[in-house]
Amino acid sequence: MSANPLDIAVIVGYFALMLFVGIWKGRGKQDTSEHYFFSKGMLPWWVIGMAYVASGMNAEQLVGQNGVGYRYGLVMVNWYYTIVPVVYSALIFVFFPIYLRNNVRTMPEFLGRRFGKGNQDVFAALLLLSYVFLSLPVVFYGGAKVLQVIFPLPVPELQLAGFSVNGSLFCWLVVLALVAGIYTTYGGMSSMVYTAVVQFALIFISGFIIFYRGIIRLPNGWQDVVAADPGGYHLIQPTNHDLIPWHAILLTLFGLHLFYSCMNQALVQRGFGARTEWDARMAIIVAGFAVFLRPFIEIFPGMIARALAAAGDSSFAMEQQAVDAVFPVIVNQLVPSGLKGLVLVGILSSIMSTIAALLNSISTLITFDVYRKWIRPKAADRELVRVGLVATLGLMLFSVLYSPVIEHLGGIFMYFQAAASYLAVPIATVFLFGIFWRRATPAASLAILIIGIPLGVVIGILLGAIPLADRFPQFAAFIPILPQHVIDAYSLDNFFVQAGITQIVCSVVLIVVSLFTVPRVDDEALSLMWSRECIRLPKGEPGRPFFESVGLWWGVFVLFYVVVVAYLW
Repeated sequence: MSANPLDIAVIVGYFALMLFVGIWKGRGKQDTSEHYFFSKGMLPWWVIGMAYVASGMNAEQLVGQNGVGYRYGLVMVNWYYTIVPVVYSALIFVFFPIYLRNNVRTMPEFLGRRFGKGNQDVFAALLLLSYVFLSLPVVFYGGAKVLQVIFPLPVPELQLAGFSVNGSLFCWLVVLALVAGIYTTYGGMSSMVYTAVVQFALIFISGFIIFYRGIIRLPNGWQDVVAADPGGYHLIQPTNHDLIPWHAILLTLFGLHLFYSCMNQALVQRGFGARTEWDARMAIIVAGFAVFLRPFIEIFPGMIARALAAAGDSSFAMEQQAVDAVFPVIVNQLVPSGLKGLVLVGILSSIMSTIAALLNSISTLITFDVYRKWIRPKAADRELVRVGLVATLGLMLFSVLYSPVIEHLGGIFMYFQAAASYLAVPIATVFLFGIFWRRATPAASLAILIIGIPLGVVIGILLGAIPLADRFPQFAAFIPILPQHVIDAYSLDNFFVQAGITQIVCSVVLIVVSLFTVPRVDDEALSLMWSRECIRLPKGEPGRPFFESVGLWWGVFVLFYVVVVAYLW
């Protein structure tokens, strides 16, 4: 990308705006831990909704999902149009009522209060390790890598702990860490969510610029996209589909997707600062409508690039293995100088919002689930805030130094990434049984937390999802355990299908162990279970007119997606 002066001015202006908004909205929010970490009772519905969406978008998705859109077409949209109405409804009527009415601060705290301190400690350790060593560095690295490709800086190669590091990449890492770290450290949750509101707008503006520039370049507009879709422009695909067969949607619904939307500290913490429970619920409905637009940024541009290649534009023709390069190609080929700065700002916004959310959430976990629980149980509010400040600064420094190493870890790191994603299945299983089944016991929950990840790996090996036999030929006679034609017919070696099978096995193990162990039946544990009272707003909420009813807008939200899915079926 050429260094157009207007582009540079827009980028510099963006960083200045983020610092201004973050510092402005964070003033006076360091007085108590409730204000600093959660903005308790201070956030309106529209702020939470926009922050929830922006915090869930990052450079990995821009790059990866546009590549998937290029290769597979419309089927990836299932993760938004088919899944979101279900998991967001669960967040509105199950999870947020329980979290907010019980003043839950962290997800490990929920498990600790439902199943005991051992569960809390194990989950906190797993979650922190996953966030600190995988999620945060990957977001940093993925964001800096995209920016380096689209806007390389003239910086020579560096040496870092014996590794050669691209100078431009390292500079972008420092910039991302400094800007996101400064306003997140200064104002905590308030700074994070209000900057996310600005980022929400910038993400969608830049995304629609790319979408529009691609559509007008096609001879027949969207018709060319439909014609080039390898899946026939349908959401629902047969059981042998490579990526998302129809049964994978069902099998991942209550595991991977429920965890990501309802039990992911980096997302649900946005709702803990709601002024009222009504605000938290309406925020998710706002987020649900906004999610309809995400494929226009994260998937449809990749589909447009495939259509352009099919129409004869060789600049968009690429091998299937190189589809991750499609998004930088789209930006460089479709966006003219002068507008690239604005598009880059949108990419920066998706990166910064996720980084800020992770910094805020990880510092919250360190402060409440490690420091206050193990080191200083009686720590004062101001001390907790200082710990959060130090934790955020330490995470910034660690991420800048560790993220470049990812480039050198190659396949080993990807195996760790897969193992981290396996965490979602046992956690979702434990949460669901803890909320809906009184007989679920602490011993059963702890067993699933401990064996869940290894169990997922073993099932992956047995079904051929993890190609162990390729590396160790002596196991080829025994693995996979089913005939290959059966595995192919039902995509049993598909990661999403395998995750669903793992959850079924985890559920069976949890039920069996629960039947032979003692449950918790005290008032605190029972208060964390779902009841029909969760459907209604709690007593004491302000009265509202009918047109502000959660039920009304939830019904409109669900009906909207039913129509969309039926049309694209």
